[in-house]
Amino acid sequence: MANDFLGQILGSVLSGGRASVQGPAGGLGGLGQGGGLGDLLGGMLGRSAGPAGAPASSQSPFGGKGALIAMMLPLVMQWVQRSGGVGAVLDRFRQKGYSQQAASWVSTGGNEELAPQAVGEVVGMDELSRLSQQLGVGNDEVASGMAQILPEMVNQLSPQGEVPADADDRLGGGMSALEQLMKQLQAR
Repeated sequence: MANDFLGQILGSVLSGGRASVQGPAGGLGGLGQGGGLGDLLGGMLGRSAGPAGAPASSQSPFGGKGALIAMMLPLVMQWVQRSGGVGAVLDRFRQKGYSQQAASWVSTGGNEELAPQAVGEVVGMDELSRLSQQLGVGNDEVASGMAQILPEMVNQLSPQGEVPADADDRLGGGMSALEQLMKQLQAR
């Protein structure tokens, strides 16, 4: 379940919200299994996460954007948790005047885009600077990445048009699965 959640976020963000990333049976497969999230992340990071003995990819098919999104995803998930969870983050966006965008992410329709400067207003420049230093990229890149990740994260957590009571638990499970997968990829 957490693997599906992560794969859907990454697949949608990297394809511009137009496609999902699916494995051979229509799902994402298990952690690190062929066609699964492990292959997606491994490809983005320029490594093969497929079966042992498979040749390692030397270049990410998604370029630097995919690697940055993959590196940012756990940090954005942590920020949501530190900020009080999905509901609290949505409230922050509403309080800063982004109610329409926040509502679109929860609804079953399309997601309204979020401008990177809106991220700066809601997340705060101190947090953007902290993430920027942690990732080794500029504040603008962090704000742009968060502007792509946050709407899709909320969208995937609210498939029925409302934030379910277990949204924060799913987010925590997704973080655990991602940490486990990243350890597996680093060991290869």
